[in-house]
Amino acid sequence: MGFFDTLFGRQKPVPVGPERLFAMSTAQLALETEQHLTPTGNAAICFKGVASGPFKDIQKELEQLLELTSRDDQLSIKPFEDKFNYRWFIFSGKDFQALVTTLHVASETLLSKGYGSMLMFAMFAFKDEKGHEVYWMYNYKRGYFYPFVPETDINDSQRRRDNAEEMRLNAAIGKELPVEPELERWFPVWEVPI
Repeated sequence: MGFFDTLFGRQKPVPVGPERLFAMSTAQLALETEQHLTPTGNAAICFKGVASGPFKDIQKELEQLLELTSRDDQLSIKPFEDKFNYRWFIFSGKDFQALVTTLHVASETLLSKGYGSMLMFAMFAFKDEKGHEVYWMYNYKRGYFYPFVPETDINDSQRRRDNAEEMRLNAAIGKELPVEPELERWFPVWEVPI
């Protein structure tokens, strides 16, 4: 920590390892049986921009890892860069537990390459009984999950979230997942690429 950080009382965030991602493995059963949320088979990791060369190297390494570890699980990885220059790795597969494990391996790979401070969040996509999208976000900096439920009955120019449903899910699943206690840190992610 630098002199000015000490002087102004700022602290660097303590990086939280991706081990808490495994909480989603156990919570998935409760999400399906009690909350009637069905996994879509898609999950993603988002991180701040990395120069193209290292990004391609990381992508190639992750693809090789997937090839070795997921022969039976048939997982796929797709890189994506959004309009804000954030990089994404989008994972698809039918086995939810394999998706969680793969996100963990990808997170560990990024951490081991020195990109831990650039990890933003992981997300798991679900659908409710009406087919509406529900996302469970994992904030790497904080080590907590939170629900994100975009409203679907509005046009694209109006972005709103279903706060009541998010609060209900929080109350219902809070014992299964480490949920972010500070609501102002439940950041929305619009134009989700999964």
